[in-house]
Amino acid sequence: MAKVRIGIAVLGVLMLWSSLGVGQTTQTPTVEQVLSFRPRQEDVKYSTPAPAELAACRVELIKGVGKSTGWLLRDPRGLPLRRFVDLDGNNTVDVWCYYYNGQECYREIDSNNNQKVDQYRWLGVNGSKWGIDVNEDGKIDAWKQISAEEVSQEILQAIIRQDISRWQALILSESELRSLELPEAEAARIREQLSAAPQKFKQTSAALIKLGPKTQWIHLELAPPECITFDNGKPDLIRHRRGSLLYENGGAHDWIQTGELVQVGKAWRVVDGPTPGARVETAQPENGGIVIDQAIQAEIAELQAIDKDAPKSATGPEVVQYNLKRAAVLEKIAAKTQGQAREQWLRQAIDSLSAAAQSSADRGVYAKLAGLKESIVKAAPASQLAAYAVYRDISAEYTLTLANPGKEVNLVKMQEAWAEKLKGFVQAYPGGEDTPEAILQLGMVHEFLGKELEAKNWYARLSQQHSTHPLASKGAGAIRRLELEGKTLELSGPTLNGQHFDMNRVRNKVVIVYYWASWNTQAGADFAKLRTLLNTYASKGVELVCVNLDNAPGDAQAYLSRNPTPGIHLHQPGGLDSPLATQYGVMVLPNLFLVGRDGKVVSRTVQVATLEDEVRKLVN
Repeated sequence: MAKVRIGIAVLGVLMLWSSLGVGQTTQTPTVEQVLSFRPRQEDVKYSTPAPAELAACRVELIKGVGKSTGWLLRDPRGLPLRRFVDLDGNNTVDVWCYYYNGQECYREIDSNNNQKVDQYRWLGVNGSKWGIDVNEDGKIDAWKQISAEEVSQEILQAIIRQDISRWQALILSESELRSLELPEAEAARIREQLSAAPQKFKQTSAALIKLGPKTQWIHLELAPPECITFDNGKPDLIRHRRGSLLYENGGAHDWIQTGELVQVGKAWRVVDGPTPGARVETAQPENGGIVIDQAIQAEIAELQAIDKDAPKSATGPEVVQYNLKRAAVLEKIAAKTQGQAREQWLRQAIDSLSAAAQSSADRGVYAKLAGLKESIVKAAPASQLAAYAVYRDISAEYTLTLANPGKEVNLVKMQEAWAEKLKGFVQAYPGGEDTPEAILQLGMVHEFLGKELEAKNWYARLSQQHSTHPLASKGAGAIRRLELEGKTLELSGPTLNGQHFDMNRVRNKVVIVYYWASWNTQAGADFAKLRTLLNTYASKGVELVCVNLDNAPGDAQAYLSRNPTPGIHLHQPGGLDSPLATQYGVMVLPNLFLVGRDGKVVSRTVQVATLEDEVRKLVN
């Protein structure tokens, strides 16, 4: 995929910059042309204006040192968004710069003037990495600059993706080892570790096969770096004997040991393979272990013991007890730590109490979460930690209310009460990390309540005020969905059998577009009705296009093998976060669109139960 992405990006560069150039006599590119470029690397946070802001953005020619010229895109406030520069005056771009809130946050560089990017820099809010892509295939082959924390993030991603080449980009090379000018015995020790490291990586990747795209890096636990001097005029060796990487996967937290790290210039290098699990030792680092504060060693061991007996199921009383035990230990650890470490332990405690509360009908369990939230808010009411606690508190209480509504159920009033709590959260914590999700929930609640204008306003607020957040595309898509009737449905993508589909293939037909997933229990009954409908109306020009939103195509294929259904079946990885879902902000399944012969949407709210009546009107 990386090579395809790079190829398309380079083609775009050639088409745009070769035709327009960068100079006084060339045509100024449009705002849309500049914004058509995207970072080639993943996990880049950068600003993008909302559609309503595009008209107020402007592109201007800039003159640099010597022959350097370029284009600068500014947002309506005058802050830079993109800067694309021709350094040597040959009319092609050499540097692509992206900005977040006016500060440069990411840069791509073509250092050898062949119109292919070979260097990538993460800046500002995105960190400090500087990667080199030797063969220009879009993948980092070596790191010119990278922190220990970023090394651990790369290790985790390499394990998740089973990508040994990504991990090998972090390894100390032979030339770097020689540059350290170490005594022969020390160099031999490192070479021995390096030789065994690839096998360790493979074993760890195999042991952690259940990690996936939703696995999150939490933090890296390090003792202070050691400085080893050799008293012979040679350079000092700066190293971490070991780092402990904490990650979260499916609500459970665990550790990965990074292996030994050494510093080479501005980059940290790995000289050993990763191993799964925590390593708690009271000995000094000479044995290769990491020293964790002795004050919390007993609690860490207790936490490990609890996690070893984690329940297999996702719900039930054993889940409640497991999370309550974890939370109690995590709170004890937090009480013995300070600063960022304390916050991370408290976040884990909040997560555990939230999971327990949402799996139990006992309000006493929820009260434990509410109590921890109150203590955090009292100590630091405007902090990110307080926002984190408050959002999980109101979410757990809402889930508990839905599961146990009482004798008189008024779903509308429940949703209205939920909306008021969400509004209060957004007002109190406008910069909270969960605020975009709260705004998205507000849009969904108002849709449910039939207040579509308010829903659109919330979705617009999400896409405009939080334009760099991953949920922003869902907000923008939801607005497109709410405004879709009478407009042409633009739908294209890969099918389950590997072909490409777009709506032009079914033009002049009445088309039923059905969004579904194998985990949605309604799909079986709906497919039975759709099969019956097609048996009657397919000969009259009715077509079925199914958009599957499972995370993996195998889930959809297995379901369809048991429940054969005619029609065209589209799928892209990512489930409800896939491009097929975000295009029209589809967040609740099933979802139907009915499209007329002219390609325009007749109804975006039609239900399977009344679908035949609507289809009959269009074919007669």
